[in-house]
Amino acid sequence: MDIVYLVKNSLQNDSEELRYSLRSLKNIPHGKVVVVGEKPDWVTNVTFIDVPQLGKKNANWEKSLRTAAARDDISEDFVMMNDDFFIMKPMGEIPLTNFGTMLDVIAHYDQRYPDGSWYADSMRDQYKILTEKGFTNLMSYELHTPLVLKKSNVLQLYREVTEPLLQFRSFYGNYFHLGGVTVPDVKVFQNERHNDPFYNENPRAYLEQQIFLSSTGGAFKRGLAGDFIRASFSEKSPYEL
Repeated sequence: MDIVYLVKNSLQNDSEELRYSLRSLKNIPHGKVVVVGEKPDWVTNVTFIDVPQLGKKNANWEKSLRTAAARDDISEDFVMMNDDFFIMKPMGEIPLTNFGTMLDVIAHYDQRYPDGSWYADSMRDQYKILTEKGFTNLMSYELHTPLVLKKSNVLQLYREVTEPLLQFRSFYGNYFHLGGVTVPDVKVFQNERHNDPFYNENPRAYLEQQIFLSSTGGAFKRGLAGDFIRASFSEKSPYEL
């Protein structure tokens, strides 16, 4: 199964998160690695698909994903990766997981951010669209972890749905009834307000327990999470010069 990264170069740190994400691929059997969008000069031994990143983040992401799904040289089932996803432990395949029901996730973020948040608002929007289309038992898939997609499903979704897919993972997961096991998210933030309480109580134990990790730029550059990830993958991968 191929690995597909949708990448916009980070000029501030030369896409350093991507370097360690690529190193973490040693923990999963995979086919070729595909970088769609922009490619840092130090990346090598990958299939590169040039997609100019000229619009807003969501528009760039959609264009890159559509382009990847239309390619004959990418496996039908592929692993969608972000440059800040890290596979921390060896595994035979990517597990299918979800974040819980959309209503529970919305309620959680409404409680955490009483002044409102774009994240909760966008999930409410997606919930409304999916409900109006007749979908029930709606789950959130907005985890910061790899997700296995089918090219044919991606193209079908974009062909059949005209509304903006502000939370593509959740729309895709519910549209194709993925199911999966409910797990907490693994993103680590520099501001502890946003973190899993377990991380704030015992960050080292939390980091050592996770099979996946993700981090914000600040947490990767200056936080314990970034130090832990860099120490875990100190050796170069085949995908860097």
